[in-house]
Amino acid sequence: MRPLNLLHDYYTNVHPNSAVLELCGAAERDAPYSSNVDEDLTVIVNGWGRPEFLPLIWEAVQYQTRRPQETWIIQNDPDGRAAVPRTFLDRVHDGYNTRVIESGLNHGCWFRFIVAALSCRTKYVAIYDDDTLSARGALEAALSDMARKPALYGGRGIILNFSKDGPSYWEHEIHGWPAGTETPRQVDFVGHLWLLETYWLSDILRHLPDSLLSTTEPESECGEDMYLSFIAQKRDIPTFVYGHGGGTCNPSWSSIQAYEMGFHQNAMFNSGRLAKGDEYLQRFVADGWRLLRY
Repeated sequence: MRPLNLLHDYYTNVHPNSAVLELCGAAERDAPYSSNVDEDLTVIVNGWGRPEFLPLIWEAVQYQTRRPQETWIIQNDPDGRAAVPRTFLDRVHDGYNTRVIESGLNHGCWFRFIVAALSCRTKYVAIYDDDTLSARGALEAALSDMARKPALYGGRGIILNFSKDGPSYWEHEIHGWPAGTETPRQVDFVGHLWLLETYWLSDILRHLPDSLLSTTEPESECGEDMYLSFIAQKRDIPTFVYGHGGGTCNPSWSSIQAYEMGFHQNAMFNSGRLAKGDEYLQRFVADGWRLLRY
């Protein structure tokens, strides 16, 4: 499998950043992709709101020290704002253990979990946000924690605090990215990337909000992170941030370009979806979601 050198060329010529290349394992041009393939793992990436970053995120997955058996690309709305560059999709279609799944509509951030629930057959699935470029040891660190304690694992964890009126989406404590969490830490929900046993997703289709498949913003464009922890809890599966190791950026880091990729016009805090996120929180709590501090 010949490397495409997407990371090396981008972080050498477009936005020079030798630290990112070192953390991804792409410091040398033509550095080979990882040969350590985990037959029990599928990774899903998507270009939902920031499709220009997807080729970089895809290649960072190929450099993971535990590379997935297969990488799936979710292509929502191929003719609209979420269109992934066609030249890239054509390059990875053959010979790169990559499957492209296209939908004529943009079903928002929930669609990737539904696809995984319906089609994924490996024991584990890892699902990436469209702004999450991981260091090369991220999946191995998360899978190692999973082997010690089965749970829903992620890269950025949230513990919700409470106002006088109850749980608040606006008030929370962050673990994992960006401050670092050396050992696994239980949280209310996670983001950036999610690692879980695939069969747990069977419940996702049983408890969907009525408006889930709406294609109107912001109905389908937030809430999936809380929902995933909510349905996992129904199986008595806790949610954890995986151990990122010491320091604030190292080869186990879940997201090494979050500020650069995340501060985007389609980011949640820039797009008016925070109020909808709080609405989902209140709905899930009313339906029985138990929070750590509530």
